[in-house]
Amino acid sequence: MTEHAPNHKAFEENCLTVLNCYAVRDAASKAAAEEYTGWLDRVQNVPGVETSSLTSIHGFLIAQGLIRFEFTGRSVGLQYQLSTQGRESIARASVYVHDDPHRHESIGADSDTIEQAA
Repeated sequence: MTEHAPNHKAFEENCLTVLNCYAVRDAASKAAAEEYTGWLDRVQNVPGVETSSLTSIHGFLIAQGLIRFEFTGRSVGLQYQLSTQGRESIARASVYVHDDPHRHESIGADSDTIEQAA
């Protein structure tokens, strides 16, 4: 498990980067729209994060309850919303609850399972 620790840290950093992107987009949308619903289009490009890893990152964030999603119809598709837990994760700079005894097990989950959640 120790040999994979750098990968876990990089994955967590990428997850936090994506969460921060949603937080910035959320704040900008709130400031720009009178009737903002809180739902955002999916983040497609994130500086410093490989586009190919965004599906598994989104799946992980959804599975952890850090972002929510809803299907809003054919014209819009899936939209995402930063949850309260997601905002708390940004504040503490960790996608894990520190007292969660399984926090390192979650990140090692089968990537196919995570991708299916996204």
